[in-house]
Order: sequence, then C-alpha cells, then structure tokens
Amino acid sequence: MGRESPKETNGENGRAAKRLRVETEDVESVFREGLLADSTQSDLAGKFRTSKPYLHCVIDHLCEDGLLRKVRDEIMSALHFTEKETDIYKVHQTGDLANMDGLPKEELAQLSSLFKLRNALYSSEFRKFIGDVTGCGHLSGSKTDMSINTYLNGCHLLNHDDVIGTRRVSYILYLPDPDEYWDPAYGGALELYPVLTKGTPAVNPSVSIPPKWNQFVMFTVQPGHSFHSVEEVVVDKARLSISGWFHVPQEGEPGYLETPENGEAPSSLEQLQAGASAPFTPFSETVDPEELEGLSEEDIVTLGRWINPRYLDIRVLEQVSERFLEDSSLQLVDFLHKDLVEQIKQATEKADEECGLLSPKLPKHGTGEHGLWKVAGPPHKFRYAMLDAAHTAKGSDDATSTLFAELVKEMFPSPAFRRWLALVTQLIPQSYRGIARRFRPGLDYTLAWSSPSQLLDATLCFATRKKAEDGAAWEGDELGGYECYMAPHEGDEDPAVYRQMDEDGALLTVSAGWNVLTLVMRDEGLMKFIKYISARAPGSRWDVAFEYELPNEEDEGDQSS
Repeated sequence: MGRESPKETNGENGRAAKRLRVETEDVESVFREGLLADSTQSDLAGKFRTSKPYLHCVIDHLCEDGLLRKVRDEIMSALHFTEKETDIYKVHQTGDLANMDGLPKEELAQLSSLFKLRNALYSSEFRKFIGDVTGCGHLSGSKTDMSINTYLNGCHLLNHDDVIGTRRVSYILYLPDPDEYWDPAYGGALELYPVLTKGTPAVNPSVSIPPKWNQFVMFTVQPGHSFHSVEEVVVDKARLSISGWFHVPQEGEPGYLETPENGEAPSSLEQLQAGASAPFTPFSETVDPEELEGLSEEDIVTLGRWINPRYLDIRVLEQVSERFLEDSSLQLVDFLHKDLVEQIKQATEKADEECGLLSPKLPKHGTGEHGLWKVAGPPHKFRYAMLDAAHTAKGSDDATSTLFAELVKEMFPSPAFRRWLALVTQLIPQSYRGIARRFRPGLDYTLAWSSPSQLLDATLCFATRKKAEDGAAWEGDELGGYECYMAPHEGDEDPAVYRQMDEDGALLTVSAGWNVLTLVMRDEGLMKFIKYISARAPGSRWDVAFEYELPNEEDEGDQSS
C-alpha cells in the first residue's frame, strides 16, 4: 500500500500537468506562432517603454488568421448590435462579452470561435504576456471587460482618458474586412494625444493608428495622460473591433492591493464636470427696472446697426417676452438685418471653401487655423476655432474676423443689448462672457458640462448652407452641430458611456440654424453640449456664444425696492 499511494499521487500530478499543457497549447493556438515567446515579449517591451506620446504598443498579426476569420464570421452572423449615441460618441455595440458564460449551449455553439478567443485573451498566459510587455505586472483574470464595436459611416469617439474604476490596460483588436485594404482616408483611426501638463491634452493628436486586420493596440490607462479618440468613419464600411480592458487584480487574486495607488491628475470625467472657468465681466451701469417697459430711441438706433428692425418693435418684443417667460427658452430667426447677414454669408462661405470644408471628407488637424482664428481646447472638454476678438482690427483682410469681432466686442456686451435682453427676459444681466467660435466639420464639438449657477445663454448661430438643401441637412440633426440641454446626471460614471441621450435626459435640442438667436435660461446644474460636427456636414457651424450672470434673489429684492 505504501508504494501505491505515491503512484496515485503521481498519476494525479501527471493528469494536472497534462491538463495544464493542453490548456497552454490551446491558448497558444489562438495566437500567431511565436507571439508569446520570450524574444517577442522582450522586443515589444522595449518598444513599449520608448513609445510616445504615452506608453502604448501596436502588435500586427496578433491571432491565428483562420481562427480570427471565423470569429468575424460569427460576429457578423450571430450577434446583434445596438446603436448608441451621446455627446462623446456614436457607435454600434454588442453587450459585454463577459456574459457569454451564461448563454445556452446552442447559442454558444454559434459563437465557439469568439468564446475561444475571449478565453484566450483573459487566460493566465496572455495576461502574463500583457503584464510583462507593459510592466503592469499582475492583471485580473476574474474581471472580464470586453465588447464588440462597429463604427459605421458617421460613427466616432471623442477625446477622453479611459480612466474609470480599476482599468489598467486598454486594448483594441481590429476586425475590418480581412480581404480589403483600409485606406486611412476612410477615417476610424485611433488618435493619441500628448499632454501639455498633467490632465491637459494638446488640441491635436501626435499619433494616428488606422485600423488594420488582426492588429492589436494597447496602452496603459493613466489619469490625465492616456487621452485618445477615434476618428469619424466617413465611408460605408464597417470598422469592426473587439475592445476592452484588463483590470488590476481583484480581491483574492495575486497582486491585489486594497487601496490602489493613484496620485495622478483627475480623470477626464472629473475635469469635465468642473465646468467652464473663464471670468465674467461686470456691466458698469445700473439699470432701473422701471425703464424696462421699452427701448429708448438711442437704444433702437444703436441696435439697428445689427438687429432686424422687427425685433426692435415693442409689440413684437412683448410677444417674444411672453413666449420666453412661458418656456424659459426662445429662438428668433432672421435675427440680424439682411445687409449684415449677407456680408457674413459671403465671408463664411469663402472661408469654408478655402479650407476645403464644403466637401464631405475628413479635414486635417489645424484646418482653418489662420490669422486670429486659433484652435482652442483642451479636447477632452471642447475643441473649436476661436476668434481672438480683442486683437482684431477693423479693416482686417479676414472678413470673418472683422464681422464676428464686431458682434463680440460691440453688440453682445453693449448696454443697449443688455436692456434688450432685460426687456425680453424680465431679468437684468449683471455680467457677461462670450466668444466667437467656428466648429469645423470632422473636428469640433463641446462635451457636456454643467454650470454652478443660473445663467442666461445667448447664442447667435450661422451654420453654412451654400445649397438650398443644406438647411434641411442641419435641421435633421444627423450631422451634428445641434446644441443639447440635459438634466444633470448622478454618480461617477464612465465619460465614454454615461451621457446617453434618452427621452428623460434631453430637455431641449436646438438645431444648427442660419442667423438664429437662441436664448435659454439655464438653471444651476443643467448640462449642455454641442454635438460633434460630422465631416459630412455642409460646412462649418459659426456662432457667437455669450453667457450672462443674473441677479440672485437678494439682488432682485434690492432692485425692486
């Protein structure tokens, strides 16, 4: 008996070793030959350590080609995609593939290659490979976090840093048509951004990685550093990919830390929720509420330089005021007078044509940045060309600079326009801030942010419409450019998934119009954004956007006494 026991033990150990060997061989069969070899790992680790603008790695031919083709076939035939759109993205997505374990056998049989790939990606062998290449060490095997995304024509993902929860390494495995070259002109590139300082990405990316069959891209998730975006797809082709995260070890796993070290800059979501920080300029004059029954002759003459005479008629203004007081928002079409609008039309169309923005293609970063129009960011909050109105001189060679600078410097902050606003809203603006912006198709947007106080928004929009049908294209909102006001959200949610525009969230959506002034009373905490302008848009969205601080209750009491 004493000799039999060791034989039984050796038998169990032998079977365990055999199972381990079979599992290892099964995992290795998923990937291309030699991928997990020490020499490959060492080479990739060296490239990873020296990569810019932050630590990342590109691996060509990650998987065995035949298996990956089966994976793609299963995805296209057996999975359902749901279109999702928020302020930060538009994409078609499956559910979390962690849920595959609970599928009935007959359904799982239809996805056997995908199931095999998922298990291989989160196997101990591949996690060790990822941990060694990136220097991240142990990664969780219990927390599977991956989904399948397809970017069709018009889909995009705007700038963010992926920081949420316990994410440690972000990855993408590209699955476009394996038999067709993906031209970079199709869009869909992964764009990586350098940082100017911790938490502040540059307005333009420094690395662009176009999709490529069987290509694997990964980077470490770092608060305030790992800023990236996905360029809009501009053709009727599918940018298919499997993407997800490797997480830090969970409780009970090797390498688990009860309190993970951080100490970095705040995540892009935290910074975004901080809102705008530009200072307000107080109005120097006081306004007697009793004077708000109408405009003076001097006010009418002053405002007549810019505004359609219709909106200086007291009878019209009384009706306008009633509508605003009832709805807390208002849109006034044909707001500026015809002569001025014609000048703006000629100037903006010429500028868009010179920049190549009247045709549906992706522009280069930096397009439209000339003279006193500078691209402003940071892009994890917003990106657009902004006019340096303070330094724009009359008679400038750039007509757009001259025309928009006059609105920014003379009309919107004028005492006469302040009284006009007070007459319409029955509230007296106390201070103001504002800019002229150009949202370039294929590049620009603002992400949702909330104000810490009640504000009056006044936005005068000019969305390029050279052709007769361009107005309808903007009004359909499919091409972006619209401004959306939303109820505030609660909780620390992922900036790439949490702002779903559902019926409960969107309180007001304002399409990009031509010569339309929009007034909105924005309560404290209310969020707003301007949706990314598609490269298919008819041209730029130009606007003048001002915010006015309003009197608090004590101020209102003082004014009425």
